[in-house]
Amino acid sequence: MSTTAPDPNEIRKEISDFLNEKYQGQVVMPQPDEVAPPPTGEDNKNEGTKLHFDLKPEELEAYLEKYVVNQEEAIEIRATKICTHFNRMSFELNANDDEILGNIKSNVIMIGPTGVGKTYLVKLIANKLGVPFVKGDATKFSETGYVGGDVEELIRELVREAKGDIQLAEYGIVYL
Repeated sequence: MSTTAPDPNEIRKEISDFLNEKYQGQVVMPQPDEVAPPPTGEDNKNEGTKLHFDLKPEELEAYLEKYVVNQEEAIEIRATKICTHFNRMSFELNANDDEILGNIKSNVIMIGPTGVGKTYLVKLIANKLGVPFVKGDATKFSETGYVGGDVEELIRELVREAKGDIQLAEYGIVYL
C-alpha cells in the first residue's frame, strides 16, 4: 500500500470517466472552481456613493446556473431584470438630471411553491452583486407599526447587513 496521496487530477479524470460511462455523458464532472461556495460579495463592495455595475445578464445567468438547477426560465428573467435595474441605477448616478425620463420602480413578485428556490436565487444574486440582503415575513409587518413590526425595522437590518454603509444599503435587496 502506497503512502503518497493520489493526484487530484487523476482522481477527477477517473470519476469523470466513470460518470461518462454510467450515464452516457448526461452527467458532467464540475471543475474545481465551480464547486466553491458562492462568494460573500466582499470583493464586490461599492466604494462611497458610486455604483460600479458592469455585469451582463448572460454572466449572471451563468453564475446562477452553477447553483440552481431546473429553473432556467426563472434565472433568465431574474438576471435580465436585475441587470436592467442596476444598469439603470448606474446610469442615473452618472447622468445629468435632464437626461433621465421617468422613474422606474423595480419591484419583482415571484410566485411558486415552497422549496423551489425563490429565496435562494435572490440570495445568490445579492452575493454576486455584493449588496446586502434582508428577508422579512410580510405577515408581521404593518405600514403604521401599530401591530407587529414596521418597515423601518427591515431597513435598519439592511444597514446592519451593509455593516453601517448606508450608501451600500441603498442598493440592497429586501425580500418579503
